[in-house]
Amino acid sequence: MSFVKGLTLAFLLCLVTLCFISPTATLAQNNKPAESVQGDQTLKQLLVEVHELRIAVQRATVNNNRFQMLIERTRVEQTHVDSLRHELEAVRSQLSDFQAMKPRMQQQIKDAEDGLDRVTDPNPHAELEARIKTMKADLARFGPEEERLHNREAALDTELQAAQAKVNELNGQLDALMSELKGP
Repeated sequence: MSFVKGLTLAFLLCLVTLCFISPTATLAQNNKPAESVQGDQTLKQLLVEVHELRIAVQRATVNNNRFQMLIERTRVEQTHVDSLRHELEAVRSQLSDFQAMKPRMQQQIKDAEDGLDRVTDPNPHAELEARIKTMKADLARFGPEEERLHNREAALDTELQAAQAKVNELNGQLDALMSELKGP
């Protein structure tokens, strides 16, 4: 931002100098023709310098706009990457929970089936059979849910890699723009 202020200040300085030299050159034209030629050359030089300053200010403005756009796009993409990473961690946590729960449920079913042989009374026997049937149904639902979570994990991982590549590309563009400005 100080570069733009410096260019603006230089432009104003040239403009003020032009205002002071122009009346002097006009008066000099009335008195001496040799000074008139020198005044015209000075005026032309100032006009060229003002034109160059205008181009430099325009270039700085364009580069500033490019920077702002790239920074905002990078920020948005980084937010997306963070969100995907968080969601992927949640899916992996759920998968871990499923994988830890599955052996426990299998053990509970086995224990209940072992206890079924020891129960001789028909009412508790029927209740235990119903409980075993419910646990087996719950265990059967684990398979499809675990498969869905594995598929979601793979999809999120792919999407995360693509989003991270986009962030890396935007950072590369920012680095290239910085190098362009530091150049000659």
